[in-house]
Amino acid sequence: MEMILIIGYGSLMSYYGIYKQPSTRDIEIFNPFIVRFKGLRRFNTIGRRYMDIGKEFDPKGVQVDIDDPIDKSGNNIECLAYYVKEEGLQKIGIRERYPNRLLERIKKYNQKDKVQEGKRKLAEILWTFYPELDISASYHEKICIYRKKLGEYIHYDIINAHSYVPHPVKVLCKQKDMNIFGLISINTNIGAKRDNNSDIRLMTIQKAINSKNPPRKSYFQECILGGVHGINVRDLLSGMDINNGRMNQYLSNLKGNIEKEWNNTQDWNFHGNDLRANLKRSGLLEYFRELENLFNV
Repeated sequence: MEMILIIGYGSLMSYYGIYKQPSTRDIEIFNPFIVRFKGLRRFNTIGRRYMDIGKEFDPKGVQVDIDDPIDKSGNNIECLAYYVKEEGLQKIGIRERYPNRLLERIKKYNQKDKVQEGKRKLAEILWTFYPELDISASYHEKICIYRKKLGEYIHYDIINAHSYVPHPVKVLCKQKDMNIFGLISINTNIGAKRDNNSDIRLMTIQKAINSKNPPRKSYFQECILGGVHGINVRDLLSGMDINNGRMNQYLSNLKGNIEKEWNNTQDWNFHGNDLRANLKRSGLLEYFRELENLFNV
């Protein structure tokens, strides 16, 4: 059975976020770890202000250990990576609202090519759609070309799908000392409209909650609770005004949810056994000093 590596960079970055939604409530995840990519993530300006990645995203990432220093350049994002079975990918596709039967189309054409491609895995075959040899192409251009080639491959208008679709990534895994291919969901309205220049804009949480169509109340915590596992979430916390009354609604029971997140993931070996160290590495302790009370017992 093929295991698929999934990259969660928003609500798929925490146990709370993964299991809160009905579509992924009974999903099985295996061997989670932290991964870092060059890129920017923020809340999008369409729909319900879900998390999205900016157009300058490098799909080549690297595994990060809990003891590794954070990158302070501001040009990188840390995410949660984990494996799922094929039925798990189907559930993620439902949750992310992939275009109707998109995964079935990809699987159908992938099955035809497996003999010729040496039975390579799905994400590895999709990776070949990136113009690797064209070193002059920007990350933005490469992603646009990938979407065009994927659309041609499965006979579907990916470019104008106006939805999240799976994009392949290549992660250098320290555990296996090799590159592993996986999938990340990115909205096609970013960097891939007909003129290839008109992107949806991204915003901080403060701007998102004060917009006309703010995110649901639990969503922000679903994302930042990835920090319980040591994932650096300072990019999501930046620009936040914790004294803003509306912001407080999005931080309700944060301490209790941190404790639940930690207790529910004791079998996630990668994050170690030092919750305080994880909160410090992630930035949560830096932004919410009152969390020190978790350890003053």
